[in-house]
Amino acid sequence: MTELARSYAPSASRRPDLIPITADNRPILYRLVKLSRRADPFSRSAAYYLMTGRNGLWVYGDDNTAMIIARHPNRDGITLLFPPIGADPAGLVTKAMSDPRTPAGTLELARLGPDDRQLISRLRRIGAPTPHKERVLDWTFPVRIISPAKVVAHTGGEFLSLRGHLGRATRANLTAEPVDVRRHRADIVTAVNQWADQRQHSGFTHDDMTGPTLAVLDLMEAAELVIKGTLTRDQAGDCIGFWLWEESVAEAYSLARVALRFPGNAELAILHTCQQLAPRGINRIPEMCLGGSETEDLDRFKQEKMRPDDWVDLQTMTLPRRPGRHLRPSRTGMVAQV
Repeated sequence: MTELARSYAPSASRRPDLIPITADNRPILYRLVKLSRRADPFSRSAAYYLMTGRNGLWVYGDDNTAMIIARHPNRDGITLLFPPIGADPAGLVTKAMSDPRTPAGTLELARLGPDDRQLISRLRRIGAPTPHKERVLDWTFPVRIISPAKVVAHTGGEFLSLRGHLGRATRANLTAEPVDVRRHRADIVTAVNQWADQRQHSGFTHDDMTGPTLAVLDLMEAAELVIKGTLTRDQAGDCIGFWLWEESVAEAYSLARVALRFPGNAELAILHTCQQLAPRGINRIPEMCLGGSETEDLDRFKQEKMRPDDWVDLQTMTLPRRPGRHLRPSRTGMVAQV
């Protein structure tokens, strides 16, 4: 049995299995993401997949190849297939396209990057369209990767804007502290609800905007992954923002971030987050993946304030469905036959 099969044994078999990921079997997902060597850092973040797949998450694979499948978090009738790991990515995607166990509706191959040229070429030969720019989720604009130590130092002209806004935060008596989910969950929930209320005309529902944060808070309480955070407060002591991330040995992965409209609030959270990752400027975790962005304004903010050292362009491909009876998602997160 290969290393890949061992990552989700005893369920692996030569025929692809569709394994619902539940609170009881998350180690299947944890072992699988550790095998990723992709350019996209989020391919190694179990918390990212659990957050994105909060409405339904599966591992699909056999002894040689496996991939993560998630129900789209914001759009009904769309299922996301993330690029497979293993010997035959195109073969596994092709099987999923005609497998009667995959959820009904549109299939999208998500977060396609520089590693996927051969996969894209093979799928194009069987009728898949050219990949396109993502229209809804966080890889509409490139995934940005920063050096926490560089942000902590924030010297030179490139960090002029960050220094100026940090001065505004100091004058407004804003403060920051590490998140303790047992003490701070209510504060964070209040802040994310306020933020969602302010963005009610953004094209996303209130649940769309609060769901990622609530999912990450649940993961923090489960304490199976290393998830940490920064919380900011105004002069009166009220929570006005937060930043939550997952940590591995060499990388951190941004998961959920909110900054209410206070001078220097977002910048203070940036600095305090990077100070936790690189205390005293020593590279405890040398890289942090900020993820991509849904809007040009957010992407510009990341570039101007945190000066990324690297980035990864990602795309999406809408897959043609092949003949076969479909299964509808059930309320339990399993699949039920139509």
